[in-house]
Amino acid sequence: MLSDLRTKRSHSRPITLPPEEPLPNSLRIGLFTESFSPVRNGVATSLSTLITGLRNTGHRVWVCAPAHEQQDSHETNVLRFPSFVTACNKEYPVAYPFYPRLALSTHFNRLKLDVVHTHTPFILGLTGARLAVTRGTPLISTYHTFYTQYTHYLPIVPESMSCGLLDVYLPWYYNRCSTVICPSNAAAASLTKMGVEAPIEVIPTGIPLPEPFSISQESRAKTRDFYGWKQNQKVLMYAGRLAEEKNVAWLFNVLARVMQKFPDTLLVLAGDGPDKDLLESAAREAGLSEAVRFLGFVPRNEIAPIFSATDVFCFPSISETQGLVVGEARAAGLPVVIVESGGAPEMVSDGEDGYRVPVNDLDLFVARIDLILSSSEHRAKLSAAALRRARLFTPEIMLEKTISVYGEARNRPPEVTSLVPPSDGKASYWNIFSPR
Repeated sequence: MLSDLRTKRSHSRPITLPPEEPLPNSLRIGLFTESFSPVRNGVATSLSTLITGLRNTGHRVWVCAPAHEQQDSHETNVLRFPSFVTACNKEYPVAYPFYPRLALSTHFNRLKLDVVHTHTPFILGLTGARLAVTRGTPLISTYHTFYTQYTHYLPIVPESMSCGLLDVYLPWYYNRCSTVICPSNAAAASLTKMGVEAPIEVIPTGIPLPEPFSISQESRAKTRDFYGWKQNQKVLMYAGRLAEEKNVAWLFNVLARVMQKFPDTLLVLAGDGPDKDLLESAAREAGLSEAVRFLGFVPRNEIAPIFSATDVFCFPSISETQGLVVGEARAAGLPVVIVESGGAPEMVSDGEDGYRVPVNDLDLFVARIDLILSSSEHRAKLSAAALRRARLFTPEIMLEKTISVYGEARNRPPEVTSLVPPSDGKASYWNIFSPR
C-alpha cells in the first residue's frame, strides 16, 4: 500500500474577501472536512448543501479540505492542503498529518471565526477542533458516518484493533464539542452508546425538491425512451456508491426472485465505486447481465428524472447514518423498500411512502416490491405520500436548525488553553484568511 501513495499538491490561489460590509447578523464560520467536492459521497453533498445555504443568507464561510487533482481552480474561500491517496481507497485524498495545524496556527486568528464546524474527526477535523478549543471558539461537529463499519478500508490494520481504537477516540473527540449534530436518531444513539456526553442535535440533511417537470409523466416517458426501457416494463433502482458496505450484490438475489413473477424486470444501478467490476462479474455469473443496467455516475441535479422513470427504489445498505439518496428518491415521488438498519429507515414511513424490512429478510423484501409492482393504484398512493413528506426535509429547514445550533454554541464557548503558534513564511498564500 505504501508504495502506491500519490501526492496531490494544493492548487488553491490566494483569495481576498470582497470589501462589502457583512450583514448585521451574519456569522463567520470555518468548516473542516476530509470529504469535499469533487469527492462524491454523502458528507460532501451535505456540506455543499450547507455552504450554499449559509452563503445565500449572507454568512461568511471558509473551508479547509485536502487537495484534489480535479478540484475547481476558481473555488471561493477554500484552502486546500497537500494530500495523498492510498491503494485501498483511491477516491479519497487525505491531508498529510500535522501540516494543516502547523500551517493554520499562525493565521487562524485572522479569521475571527464565530464558529468552527468539523465534518470528520480525523486529520482536518482534529485540526479544526484543536484550533477552536485553544482559541475559545465554539466547536460544532457533525457525525456523518458509522466509522466502525468502514474499517475494511484499512486492510493493514486488524478490524478488531481499528474498532477498538475508534471506540476510544470518537468519544474523546466528540466530547470536546459544544454540540454534535447527527443526521438521524440512529446516529445520535450510536454516539450516546459509545459514551458521548456532549449535547446532540438531530438535523437531517436537507434534500432540494426537484422541478415538477423533471418528475412528470412526460419526463418519465422521455427518460425511458432515452435509456431504452419499455414504457410498461418494471424497473427497480439503486443509486449510490458501488462499494462493499452498500450491500449492492444482495439486490441480485432480489431481482432474480422478482423476475419469477415479472420476467422482464430491470435493475438499474446509478453510481460508481470500487466494486463496480466485481458487481458486473457477479451479474454475469448470476445470468442477469441483460437485466442489470449500470448507468455510472449521475450528477445529483440530473438524477430526479431517472428516479421518476423507475418503479421502486431498493436500498440494501446497512451502514447509513441517514441515506441521502433515499431522501432524493422520496423527493422524486419514488416508493422505497429499505432494510431496517442504521439511520436510513428514518427517511421512510413504513406503509405510507415505502416499506422497511428486517436485514437479510429476502422473502419480505421481495414481497414488498411485488405489492408495489402489482398495483398501480397502491404505487400512486405511496408516491403521493413521498412527495408530501419530502417537504419536511428541505435545505431551508436544515439551515434554520443549524444556524440555531451555532447561536446556542456561541453562548457557551470552550475554555481557552495556551498554545504558541509556529511561524510560516508564505504570507501571500494565506490572504484567504483576511479578517475583512
